[in-house]
Amino acid sequence: MVRLSQKQTQMMPGNCSIDMTGWLGYFMTGLETQMIEVKERGEQVIRRDVLVQKYSLNERQGKALGFLMENKKLTIQDFEGLCLDVNRRSLQRDLKGMLDKELVKSEGATNQLVYVLRA
Repeated sequence: MVRLSQKQTQMMPGNCSIDMTGWLGYFMTGLETQMIEVKERGEQVIRRDVLVQKYSLNERQGKALGFLMENKKLTIQDFEGLCLDVNRRSLQRDLKGMLDKELVKSEGATNQLVYVLRA
């Protein structure tokens, strides 16, 4: 036969001596924060997909666009990190294509070029 301690007995269902209001408030705040993040991420993905279709972007350009939407800026080194098996020249052509379509703009000197989304 198993004996329960007084604390365990107090925690059993039907025993209303435990106030869970604080925990429920904490849980609801966390849930609300998570739901807001999911909504924002979903909106970002939809916006990215719409822009990919609108501008006829390839898969790599779509990755670059997603990175830009999340991080506000992109360097060629960032792009190389997203597309590990692609040579730098191909990535530069992808970025040039996005510049030509006026989806992004470049800022800075040649060796420190940064790409940002156009407003």
